[in-house]
Amino acid sequence: MRELAGRLAAVDPDAGAALRVIGYFDRLAEAHAGLEAIVRGAAVLAGCPAGLADPGRRVRVRVTGDGHRDDRGGTPHPDWVTTPLVPDGSSVLWLERGGDRGALDAMILERAAVAARAALDRTRGRAPAPADPALVELVLDAAAPEPARLGAARRQGLPPTATARAVALADGTALV
Repeated sequence: MRELAGRLAAVDPDAGAALRVIGYFDRLAEAHAGLEAIVRGAAVLAGCPAGLADPGRRVRVRVTGDGHRDDRGGTPHPDWVTTPLVPDGSSVLWLERGGDRGALDAMILERAAVAARAALDRTRGRAPAPADPALVELVLDAAAPEPARLGAARRQGLPPTATARAVALADGTALV
């Protein structure tokens, strides 16, 4: 692949650079690289900060153009180059560049997104949802039948043999 990229760069520098981008992210994916390494690769190749946000998994990674992690900043600006990681657009990868975009920005984002999707698929899934007040109430209700209480505890992620504590909060709610 490197030899082909070198020969292609002699004929068409942009095509050679695109082939090197593809090879770079393919190697990251083959090595099962994590999200930070993938975002770092996008940032360094593009020469500008890059970021990834997946609110459902509570993941946010931002890396500066020189490769240092820096999670300051919010969601992507509408002028920046972005690509969704899931069909509904809730997870996104971006390059913090507006106006004059780099010749390879689209290729970098596309290949980084493929690698990031693979990394996200390897994770445990979505972040746990906050405690359901109705289930907490059922677990704590001494008058409720035991099978119902055990089922509510299981849906809250508590194993049947686990020891648990209930905490009453100042706002009138409780946590188990």
